[in-house]
Amino acid sequence: MKKVGINLLDRDINEELEKMEKCNNGNDAHIEIRQVLEKFQQGYTERNLEKVETFVEELFIKGEDTCVLGTATGELFLGSEEVKELIKGDWEYWGNVNINWEDAHISMKNQAAWFSTTGTVSYSFEHTPERYDGYVDFIKNIAEDSKITPKQRVAFINQVLTLTYHQREGKKREYLWPMGLSGVLLKDGGKWKISHLQFSLSKSNFPDERFESSEEFIENYNNQNNKVKEYKNNQITGELKAFLRTLETELIGQSEVSQEVVKKYFAKYNVPSIIGTENNQHFGVNSISEFFSQQGDLTLSLDLDHAIAQNNKELIWVEATGLLKKNISEDNLAELTLKDLGNLFSSDVESKEKIFAAHKAVACSLREGASGEAYTSPLRLTAVVSKEDKNLVFENIHFSFPSYWIFEGKL
Repeated sequence: MKKVGINLLDRDINEELEKMEKCNNGNDAHIEIRQVLEKFQQGYTERNLEKVETFVEELFIKGEDTCVLGTATGELFLGSEEVKELIKGDWEYWGNVNINWEDAHISMKNQAAWFSTTGTVSYSFEHTPERYDGYVDFIKNIAEDSKITPKQRVAFINQVLTLTYHQREGKKREYLWPMGLSGVLLKDGGKWKISHLQFSLSKSNFPDERFESSEEFIENYNNQNNKVKEYKNNQITGELKAFLRTLETELIGQSEVSQEVVKKYFAKYNVPSIIGTENNQHFGVNSISEFFSQQGDLTLSLDLDHAIAQNNKELIWVEATGLLKKNISEDNLAELTLKDLGNLFSSDVESKEKIFAAHKAVACSLREGASGEAYTSPLRLTAVVSKEDKNLVFENIHFSFPSYWIFEGKL
């Protein structure tokens, strides 16, 4: 079941990275960049809507080239003015954000820097008439959705009921959702400012959006790709497109990706890194090799006609979307579910929580099986690319699935 999307092994930071981080922590530029991330956190902690304007002006590069990719399909914000809309919406409606700015992995190349880190978004749930009214409306909309089959509707409703009707103690409950954050900073007027960002939330057993489950997901995907046309200074090139195609042909969907292959396409003068769809991080050749080798028989098809790139001479930042495809038979899906249940029952989790987790796993399996054997899920990625010995190489890649719905107990 975990092989439907891109997943990660446990975080593995090797000695080389630890030594580099200790050395760089005393570097003036690294200190300044970490201070920018700390101020970013302070803004999300205070959530003062009157300070949105000054927050963006202080921390982000002004102009049309700045770009932020949010957690959901359609959340592509182009230019610093649109970034203000994102920040305002986050502070007004999103959960409480905490980023691990103190331990962010930072790399530099002259006047450009990039970072990756993890964090959490907290959501509160409570038993109120208004919340249950919302659940009823959500289920009613599913039941009336004529764009999917009756079997799909019933299976989806069953999954929603599993998540909403589970007995929980306490009137108000708070959950932490794992978050990934990566970005690029450039020197602007003598100060480090954010040029590009990607936020991501971890997926559950399956990606939230699957084309076979709803036409809405296809429309969302196409709408975001069409928005790329608004990026006026797009610097995507044929050379860069050819390099990105190596993700399709050499890295994702291969039975084994050797360290030699990773060395060919990833940086050797910095420690390369990856954030996967579960927001765990991988650093270094060995860990990245294991990451790609664990992905299973997936097929990736990138839509590079709707990719955007910004070349700042020191490095290239890329945003692209694509489709991950896989076939899973109903029998295979059932076998994977039973395997998950076996692991669950042998764990140290309390029996009450085991019952809920088992119910949730079965409901999820039935819903996915109702949409057939073909799985097509939209994938987003941002990447930092540079040149070494005249060849393009990845410094960092941040993979994510769009987050579509927030429900208690979903993760």
